[in-house]
Amino acid sequence: MLLGVVVRANAFEPSVFGGAEFDNHGQGFAFLGGDIAQRVHPNFSLAGRLMPNFLTYKFRSEGDMVTATSPGVYALLGVKGRWGQTSAGLLAGAEVRDTELDPDVHSAEVRGTTAAPLVQAEFDTWLPSRTNLGYFGSFTNTDGFIYQKGTVKQQLTNLDYSRPNTVNGGVEVVWGSNPDFEMFQAGLVIEVFSIPHTLSLQVRGGYKHDTTFGSGFYGGLSFFKGF
Repeated sequence: MLLGVVVRANAFEPSVFGGAEFDNHGQGFAFLGGDIAQRVHPNFSLAGRLMPNFLTYKFRSEGDMVTATSPGVYALLGVKGRWGQTSAGLLAGAEVRDTELDPDVHSAEVRGTTAAPLVQAEFDTWLPSRTNLGYFGSFTNTDGFIYQKGTVKQQLTNLDYSRPNTVNGGVEVVWGSNPDFEMFQAGLVIEVFSIPHTLSLQVRGGYKHDTTFGSGFYGGLSFFKGF
């Protein structure tokens, strides 16, 4: 959220979000999901999340370059908290995937239909300097993958809030790893936020390095809509 919002106790708070990110080697992740939060205290809500997604990645095995396509869905429950301009959440549930490999190398551990525990944590705060700090982390036991993203954004326009739209700009750093793979990303983020519609649109992109291809670049789009 860009601005603090006064919410009644026991308020029902739905939201939808989505996006896609791909790199120059044809690897990427696309998603479309929704959250439902039920306020049970002025500062706390019970929350649920459902997020269909599509993952594609590549790795080397037995001398072959293997392409994996993996549609999946996340289903999580947890708690969210809000204190003025600061929010945090912790959700846990399951990840279900259906992974196909081309070629179908037998050394790969993740293939076919899999289900595994999934945990996600998030944090967001606006400082008096109109600087936004954000963090998102997840862990899935499908392949032991840890994903972490940190962002720093600065409000650039509409400093007196006299107009409906505000532009924020900043940077993001992303790190992901499991026992067989590691990746790092660093890039720029431009966000347009519509205050009356509680709608965020983001464009992201920058440098990427992973253990499969080495250096490259990535780009992506995402949105968030609150109700």
